[in-house]
Amino acid sequence: MGPDEEGWDIVTDTVREAGTEGASRTREFSELLRHHHRELGTTDPRDLDAIEMVTDLTRLEARLTKDFEKHVHRPLGLTWAGFRILNALWVYGPLAQQDIGRVSGSTRASISSALATLESRGLVTRQRVESDRRQLVVELTPEGSETLRAAIAAQTRRERAWTAVLRDDQLSELVHLLRTLVNQETPAED
Repeated sequence: MGPDEEGWDIVTDTVREAGTEGASRTREFSELLRHHHRELGTTDPRDLDAIEMVTDLTRLEARLTKDFEKHVHRPLGLTWAGFRILNALWVYGPLAQQDIGRVSGSTRASISSALATLESRGLVTRQRVESDRRQLVVELTPEGSETLRAAIAAQTRRERAWTAVLRDDQLSELVHLLRTLVNQETPAED
């Protein structure tokens, strides 16, 4: 583990601490992050906010994934990638295998591995397209739907626990803001 990775582990462990001390260290991290970026020459408050926002989202995503894997998906014999694939098939219906990555946010490598596992457990089927034998269409099985329902119920409980610190209006505003960021076109390069 390199020094940067070790630093992130310390920060992540710090954030997990309960009570005032954990909150104090989280604020300390934010202040140190901004301080170091100012030393690099970033002084625009909007840029500093953007840096902190992206850093916080990245840290939160890692924590959520780890938590959901531990408390929801692993107990059901799933992985995070497997859950996202099942969820995409539930939302969109049968999909061409090459489209699953685009709609589930998974990488090609994780899709291939997860699909093999999901198929061996009888949660999905893969069928060749008659008009183009190179294409595979992936479909949720009834057992896959049942497993997904259990995962959704358990994940909803975890999501409720994670968002309990927000008032209803704060949660609605956060959803709106994140949807705005997610749905924009990828910004052009500078």
